[in-house]
Amino acid sequence: MLKHLAQWRLGSQLLKASAAPMRQASKASRDSSAEDSPAGTEELQKKFVNPFSQPAPAFSNDAIAETKEERDKRLKVLQLEADIAHQEGRRVPALEFFQDHHWEHVLTLPTKSARIKYFAYLWQIEMKKEAEQRKKAVRAEETERRMVELRKEREENTHIIYGLGHTSLFLRIYDSTINHWQNNRLTRAMQFAPKLVLDCSYDEHMNNREASYAAKQLMLCFAENRMNDEPFDMHYCNAQMNSRCMQSLQRYIPTMHNPEFPINLHSQCFTELFPKQNLVYLTPHCREDLVTYNPDDIYIVGAMVDTMNNEPLSLAKAKRLGLRMARLPLDRYLQWGAGSGKSLTLNQMINIMLDLKKTGDWDAALKHVPRRKVVENEFQNRREKDHWGTGTRARKLNMRIDHLLDFEEDRRQASSFASPQKVRQRREGLEFQLDTWATGKQKKKQRQN
Repeated sequence: MLKHLAQWRLGSQLLKASAAPMRQASKASRDSSAEDSPAGTEELQKKFVNPFSQPAPAFSNDAIAETKEERDKRLKVLQLEADIAHQEGRRVPALEFFQDHHWEHVLTLPTKSARIKYFAYLWQIEMKKEAEQRKKAVRAEETERRMVELRKEREENTHIIYGLGHTSLFLRIYDSTINHWQNNRLTRAMQFAPKLVLDCSYDEHMNNREASYAAKQLMLCFAENRMNDEPFDMHYCNAQMNSRCMQSLQRYIPTMHNPEFPINLHSQCFTELFPKQNLVYLTPHCREDLVTYNPDDIYIVGAMVDTMNNEPLSLAKAKRLGLRMARLPLDRYLQWGAGSGKSLTLNQMINIMLDLKKTGDWDAALKHVPRRKVVENEFQNRREKDHWGTGTRARKLNMRIDHLLDFEEDRRQASSFASPQKVRQRREGLEFQLDTWATGKQKKKQRQN
């Protein structure tokens, strides 16, 4: 315990020593800026800026730049801090779990509490992976046990055994075969299918979380386009491989840089690759609706997740490049609920364009819009719920009383829910008599008889 405490104190002292020059430099820069504009600092202090809507801070040439030696020294101190916390049993993963992009993100965190939260997040991921490995090991043991029992049973059996590896009417299709077949379909789409462009130039307008979300949606776009019967020839333009979004996408698709992998990655702009008169930028901020799908046009979708920044960046870029613009006719075909945003994910946009290309029907294409955002679905659920409730009450009240009546002709032995053959039947001796009505004499006569 004393050893861990000494290491912890040494790590904290080294971290404070490395952070002291940065604080002094930032204080000196603030003092110099305050001397230049004393009146403007008060306005800046009063102005509130949402830190989560801003992208990751980038130091300019004028700002104090951290040298490589200082960065390596601070990285070693942070690694020592994480190792000591892991040894003490805190919610911190082991050093073997950390990767380079994890330490790069840790170096950008400003406070110790932020590092503790990020370490706890990585610890949860590590625990999930270990639990999955344990389940996988248990499944492997059960599979091996079943195989041993199956081999023993087959050795004792002298008849024909139907199944894989013996006598079978069906061929086994492996996952690798399906993967090669889908890749071949994308290769064919590169030759004959219409083109679709994903603009990946918005990395500087997204924070780390939005960039990771955008990378996951780009991966889903590729997967769902590949599974479609008639896929697009999809192009990822303005793709800078050192950006956060592309690095996250490479973790999702590790083989995307292989020469035989059917994906189109371009660092150039789409205006340099395709004719400018055929380009149509799909942006929700323009006023013109996309009426019909034109296979000669090349539609562009901005690969951006704007959960915080709602500026019309795609509209400004399309105007700056002089391109045609269009938006999906969501208001014409859908009625949005109160408080539901009209933003769609990238994979939903790709699915809408795929169905629109195949069917040409907006009602069928817009089924990929989440039903929770549409008012019609709410009314339909309410209508179905009311109808079901009314039917339930009617079924409770719709009780047949045929078994309580004594029919002389065509008597039916039925339950309380069965339908009678004759709803009304006249009986002899049941004429209405006003003299004996409500006196009880008729009941006495029936009892005597």
